[in-house]
Parts: sequence; structure tokens; C-alpha cells
Amino acid sequence: MSDDTMPPPRMPSVNFWSVAIVACLFVIYLYRNLLAWPAQRPGPPSSQQADGIPPKIWQIALGDSSLDDLANLVQTWPTKNKDFTYTLLSDHGADAFARKHYRTRPHILETFLDLQIPILRSDMLRYMLLETEGGIYGDLDTRVMKPFSEWIPPSMKEETRAIVGVEYDQGSVNFTFGGMHEPIQLCQWTMASVPGHPIMTRVVSAVAANLQTRAKNSQTTIAEMKIPLDDVLTTTGPVVWTRAVYEHLSDLTGTSISHLNFTGMTEPKLVGDTLVLPINGFGSGQPHSNSYRGEGDAPDGLVRHTFKGSWKEGWPKG
Repeated sequence: MSDDTMPPPRMPSVNFWSVAIVACLFVIYLYRNLLAWPAQRPGPPSSQQADGIPPKIWQIALGDSSLDDLANLVQTWPTKNKDFTYTLLSDHGADAFARKHYRTRPHILETFLDLQIPILRSDMLRYMLLETEGGIYGDLDTRVMKPFSEWIPPSMKEETRAIVGVEYDQGSVNFTFGGMHEPIQLCQWTMASVPGHPIMTRVVSAVAANLQTRAKNSQTTIAEMKIPLDDVLTTTGPVVWTRAVYEHLSDLTGTSISHLNFTGMTEPKLVGDTLVLPINGFGSGQPHSNSYRGEGDAPDGLVRHTFKGSWKEGWPKG
């Protein structure tokens, strides 16, 4: 056969499926290691684990609340907790929040929306915020002394799902300090929890029931209801809050939890999933309960309440 009639040289055969498989593997490699890497890269360590108290700060300014004299106190919350989201709710924001989160629980929603007295709304709203969103609540007249990352002793971080603080410890004293109704009363000017914590669910329901019962017994509506100042403490305030905490801890431990478990405590105590702080945790500077009143901040203080008491001004008489 002459050179001009010879067939062209044959190229090596290529398996189509081998090429396809290699191409797919290469695309997967690119996606996982280059394209998707930024979304999968771990972020900076948070102050709490994923299932712990979320990094959210809540404050409430209802009615004609003015922040002019409180700005220096308010700014301590985001300044001391820079990685936390911060939300300040007005009446409009409070109503929108309630409609969003409580539309399937009309007895809670309607009770809240009908309330007209700012402190009653503020009390109820703080529990609702933590029940649905979790995080930390602080009154406008509180000052943060230490960041949240230092609130929970390291050995208790993993188990802590709620944080409460002692407001008043009667101890062995034979008289009750004015405005206190429980031998150990827990404050609700500062509190923290995971979303859906049973304490918050319990206290939201208890407050709604208290308000509905009071309106019924007074033969009026919640919207038109008036209430003596001191009754706020037992209807929506620290008394109903303290009792809700005791009831939860009793259910959780299968024992009867009361003031006897906390009287005289000087160190944080973890009961079940709830961290109970001694008087100086949230209550330093008070004229009772061995509260720290020295120069400067209490060494073991976390938040200090300045007791501006603006909610009592112009109080409607019941």
C-alpha cells in the first residue's frame, strides 16, 4: 500500500463516563473548599453555647418614658456586651411583638393589648420577650457592671438555662422591709433565660390569669382596670415572678423549693437549670439583706439597679 493511501493514525479512545465522573468530583471539590467555605467557616466564639441563653438584650420604654436621664445607664448594656443584639421596645413595637408571637394564644394576646397602665404592660412584656426570644432583660434604670460572659461561673455554664437574682433576703430579721412580700424575693429588673423556658411560660400565664381575675372581681375590663400601687407587686411584679421560679424549681427537683433554700446565700447556686444569684449579683446598694454599700461597685456585682422609680409617678389610685 502506498503512503498516500494509508489511514490516519488512530487517537487513543477516551471513556466518556470516566471524564464525567472526574469533572463532577472536581466541581464538588471547588464548591466545598472554595465557594462554600465562607458560609461554613466557624465564626468567633460566642459567650454562650448554641443551646444556651442567646446573645440578645431587651429593654422597654412604654408610655411617656424619657431616656434623657437614663442614657448613661442604658448605654452600659451594649457597651459591656458588644457581641449582643440590642432592642428597645416602645408601645408600638410591643404591640407588634405580641401580635406576632401570641396570635395562637389569644387569652395572652388580648390581655396584653387591653392593658393601659404602662408598668403592668412592662411587667408582662418582659416575661413574654424572654419566653419567645430568650436573652437578657434589664430595666432602663439598671447599670451593667460586668459583661454577661462573667455572669455564670464556668462550672455552671453548661447547665444554666435561666438566671435570677435575689432582691431581698429577710433572713432572721423579725420585720419585713417596705414593699417586700416574700422572705426571699427575687428581682425582675434583670433576668435571663433561653427561649421557651418553663419559668417564663409559667409567669406569663400567671400574670394573664391575675389580670383577668382582678378585672372580673372588680366588675370592670382590663382596659379600664385601676390597681393600687402595692398590688402591682403581687399581680404582675416580683411576687408573682418569685412564686413562678419556686414552682418551676420544685417541679424540676421533685422537692419543695422555697426561701429556705436561698436565705443567707453568698455564692451563686445552680438549682436544676436555673442559676440563682446572691443579693449582690443584681441587688447591691440596697439598705437591707447585707447588700454591699461600700465605695465603688460590689466586687461580686453584675448589674446595679438605681431605683429611679419613674413608674410610680402619677400613679392611678385603685
